[in-house]
Amino acid sequence: MKQILLVITLCVSTSFCAAASSDKNVKAVGELTPEHFVSTATVEDDSLDTVAKISTYKGFQEKRGLLRMVWNDNFLRAFIDKKSGAVSIQLYQVISYQGSDWNFFHSANFETPTGPASEDVTVIDRDVRCTASRYSGCTYLEQVGFNVNEELLREIAKLYEPGQAAVWSFKFNAKSGADHRDQMPVAEIVGFLQVMDSYRAAHSQG
Repeated sequence: MKQILLVITLCVSTSFCAAASSDKNVKAVGELTPEHFVSTATVEDDSLDTVAKISTYKGFQEKRGLLRMVWNDNFLRAFIDKKSGAVSIQLYQVISYQGSDWNFFHSANFETPTGPASEDVTVIDRDVRCTASRYSGCTYLEQVGFNVNEELLREIAKLYEPGQAAVWSFKFNAKSGADHRDQMPVAEIVGFLQVMDSYRAAHSQG
């Protein structure tokens, strides 16, 4: 999928700038506020759970076709240890593509204030759907994730300005086939951190 990046002047350093993509409607991304992602975030916290889970998967989804199926999507999720307060954060990515074999995404590169960084990905799920016609090929679905440092997210969150379609960019590297590039609205990161901070404040051991 071709991407045209329109760089806007929101930079932590010369190597890290927020950008807006023509892939996702720029106007729509600019209209997504932290408040939207706070209101659509999910918090799973059963009394018998040892870990609370926070997710932004309902915040923004790209859907296609008559059945409005999610084609490519990403969101943040946090796992908070209810006893220690320790938190781990993961960016969850859904990647769909057509072809004759798996791409096998194995690592992710992403923007940081000091330049690009890389993390290995965790394979969460894989699925393939083939049509009856041998000429139609198959649709492959890979769901992967990579760990994200909380401090990095807080640096990115500082880029948010109301009305600006600022995004965080990253790329998933394939063992075979094409790499997958994607982005996340900075507003989503801000809203996610607000929900996480509110949960930790409400459940502080202090």
